[in-house]
Amino acid sequence: MYTSKSRRSMRVMGLVLLLAFLLSSVAIAAPAPEKPSVTAASAIVMDYDTGEVLYEKDADTMRVPASMTKVMTAYIIFEELEAGNLTLDTMVPISAANAQRSRDGSNYPASVPLPAGSSVSVDTLLKLILVPSASASCIVMAEYISGSEAAFVQRMNATAQRLGMTAEYKNSHGAHVHYLTARSQAILVREFIHRFPQILDYTSLTGVSFNGKWYPNTNKLLPGLDYAYSGVDGFKTGTISAAGYCLSATAVKNGHRIISVVMKSSNDRTRHTDSRALLDYGFAMVEYQSPYADVAYHWCREDVASLKDLGVELHASGDSFRPDEVITRAEFTAMLYTALERSNALPELPETASPEETTAPENTTLPEETPASEEITLPEETPVPEEPVQTEPLFYDIYGHWAQDYIQKAAQLDLITGTDGYFTPDRPITRQEMMVVLDRCLELPDENGLGFSDDDDIALWALEAAARTSAAGLFQGGNGNTLRPEATCSRAEAVTVLSRVIDML
Repeated sequence: MYTSKSRRSMRVMGLVLLLAFLLSSVAIAAPAPEKPSVTAASAIVMDYDTGEVLYEKDADTMRVPASMTKVMTAYIIFEELEAGNLTLDTMVPISAANAQRSRDGSNYPASVPLPAGSSVSVDTLLKLILVPSASASCIVMAEYISGSEAAFVQRMNATAQRLGMTAEYKNSHGAHVHYLTARSQAILVREFIHRFPQILDYTSLTGVSFNGKWYPNTNKLLPGLDYAYSGVDGFKTGTISAAGYCLSATAVKNGHRIISVVMKSSNDRTRHTDSRALLDYGFAMVEYQSPYADVAYHWCREDVASLKDLGVELHASGDSFRPDEVITRAEFTAMLYTALERSNALPELPETASPEETTAPENTTLPEETPASEEITLPEETPVPEEPVQTEPLFYDIYGHWAQDYIQKAAQLDLITGTDGYFTPDRPITRQEMMVVLDRCLELPDENGLGFSDDDDIALWALEAAARTSAAGLFQGGNGNTLRPEATCSRAEAVTVLSRVIDML
């Protein structure tokens, strides 16, 4: 048997547990990540997907990049490969002068001896430039591409200007002093990966063998090396006395890429520990800035964030957007209507479908017109019934639905239609259905963007809409240039399409 004292103790304990539960249920905003402690003179962290700078320290001061210079040299080599002026198998001759430079560790540090009078492939020279940071190999490629290193340097500076960099290149290798900013190096790395993603096949190498000798990568953030950081697949170090220790790096976590740059660190260890701290902070900021926990590293993150900021109804569940779930007809209608509303782009009401328009109840017979001279006398005890005022009828299956108001308004604007009075709001929407809806609400030019391998799968009722929306760039094919018109759309795909819609309004 419980005593009164024990019962009071149990009640107190129950109240404590209840209070703890209630407090745990309160959503408390997570604090912003603490900024990294960086010893390097200049540093920057950039979101690869958006170009957003997540952290910077004196990022616009011109500093000596040392061998990070070689990133621009490699970028121009890749431009030549793209243009067809080179192939990876192209054999490049090694002059006696360059063979001598390749052995001159005092004036051209990071020396990798090249055989005079022979030829080395572009592929091998790229590996020597990017992995052990061979300076003479840069001069070999510069002379082969532009006729002289001086002419090549002019191209380096012109390329930097085109990319929006602040740089003053004076050589192709960085063994001698010239200047650029940490921000500019991050811009170049981002552009390089975006335009030539195959560069990561080189920068991710932990070492390279040449003429019987193994040369390790100087970027020790790579897997298995001294300062290994999960997800790192490049980029480039730089070290001379005037520069201190520099390192540009990039890493991927859950499909999201971050770029970091440090310049003028005091030693090899700190440039790597600084870079690790910067990458940690960059990924933490991506999570912190994410509009929903489950899109922090998702490819749709930027579109979800922009639509949420605009005030679009995304039908999220607390801190979950559910990007990979299929989107229903109701969800897409709510997203579309609020996106157009917030962008001041809702179409005008059709003349025949005003929201104030009234309709007579079904099965009601109106009396014939009564001549003005006749008077109708009703019994006093019989009140004259007031005829109910009705708005445009709703679909039968949306009463009480969370999206009822959005569906009703969209229907009045003729953006959506149902079948036999039903809308089926919770049925997933297909790509071709989405095309038809967008074609109804946008004034798209009558152009044909088709030409996909599965054009024959498009229903006849969706063919014209598919042609116009594809031409406008709202829908794109997948692998093998397929459109997948009958496939259902995910919520992530829907926000991407709506972001494109907003961009073209």
